[in-house]
Amino acid sequence: MAYPPMIKPSHRGLLHKKLGVPQGEKIPEKKIEAAKHSKSPAERKEATFAENFGSRASGKGGGGKVPRGEHHQANHRAPNSHSEFERMGDPGKDGYC
Repeated sequence: MAYPPMIKPSHRGLLHKKLGVPQGEKIPEKKIEAAKHSKSPAERKEATFAENFGSRASGKGGGGKVPRGEHHQANHRAPNSHSEFERMGDPGKDGYC
């Protein structure tokens, strides 16, 4: 279970105030993108956080758990038979060694 990130009460709503968006309304992506290129490092960090957290909360990707069975287990294990070694080929030919 993913927990929402801890945001200091004094920092809540700062990006809304800086961008002139009323509290409770969603910040438009164009404004977040513009804030990511701001001169203020704090505003850039807040915009990046808003972008990442917003995509995570809406289910558009950008974090969260990978459902069981959807990750690529084959890429994270060693070959377990002689035939798998043969299919991989000689690593010296491919420049891996």
